[in-house]
Amino acid sequence: MARARWLALALVAALVIGVAGCGSGETGRDVRKIAFVAPFRDNEPDWTLQSREVVAEFPRHLHVRVDTVDASQTSDLRGVFEQVGHEGDQLVIAHDSRYAEAAEAAAKQSRVPTLVWGERPNAPRGLVGQIHVDDKAGGYIAGLVAAKAAYTRRLGIIVIADGSAWDTATWNRMAGGFIAGARSIDPSERFYYTQVGEHGSATAQEVYDTAISLQKRGAQMIFALGGAATVGALRAVEKIQGEDQYIGVIGDKAEFNKENYVLESIMYDTRALFRRAVQDVRDGRFAQAPYALTLRNRGLWLLRTGRTPSDAYEAGLAAGRQIDRGRLQVPVTATREAVRALITGQAPEG
Repeated sequence: MARARWLALALVAALVIGVAGCGSGETGRDVRKIAFVAPFRDNEPDWTLQSREVVAEFPRHLHVRVDTVDASQTSDLRGVFEQVGHEGDQLVIAHDSRYAEAAEAAAKQSRVPTLVWGERPNAPRGLVGQIHVDDKAGGYIAGLVAAKAAYTRRLGIIVIADGSAWDTATWNRMAGGFIAGARSIDPSERFYYTQVGEHGSATAQEVYDTAISLQKRGAQMIFALGGAATVGALRAVEKIQGEDQYIGVIGDKAEFNKENYVLESIMYDTRALFRRAVQDVRDGRFAQAPYALTLRNRGLWLLRTGRTPSDAYEAGLAAGRQIDRGRLQVPVTATREAVRALITGQAPEG
């Protein structure tokens, strides 16, 4: 009798432990609803549109409801994330690197798994997932294609510092890769590099004026890296016309493709990454490692247009495969100073 009572108590204890573990970061939890918080009005339009289309598939493919939240018009980001953290979501996607700090702070309070853009060195493991981008690799293949497509040996680069510090570092790493890729075709390639928006803001007019100036100095290709203000560079290329071309990031700029002003664009695809985050929450593996957009997983890919020479494009893809295999190293240039040093041949490789 005593042994039977002991076994019964042990069984009850095991059941209690099992129930208590349900929904924890170690055993996973059901994901029925997520919040997608994005800047619908104050960033590169394609940035939000592409990922919004991805999460729009979740109800049908993953049986997950998605609540979209526009945080572009608020001055209280922390308040936005604290609110969504108490609305029954099992995952929050903070779709802008400027949201990372507020989203992480709110996640620590609500304990709701949260996905953010950028490196968060002290983020709690299992609670805050970090999205990383293989930016320098994307820049390398774009630079290689640009150099093979250009008839001059002068390329312009505009970094638009209108986002977070992580955004600017990303653009500068991409710029450094672009320089290295172009010089793999011709070591004598010349670059005109400038950064616009020193205080975290940049206007389309400022970018337009900069791009006009670079073209007048002889830059045939304009590589514009940043947010909504990149439209200024596109308008400048459209103004000069001729053989000058625009190279972008994230958006396909279909409006300008019709007139053949776009040579190529480095594109992001968050589909696999977002789906993996949902599955990891369900499996209890969320945020155990960074979520990376790479050439290998096609989170990063190169858009070709009618102006992209086939041989240049294929050479870019081949270089991407070499980078993936570790056979080709790309310089790391996270700052304006590092990019300028690379241009003059002084930057270390990493």
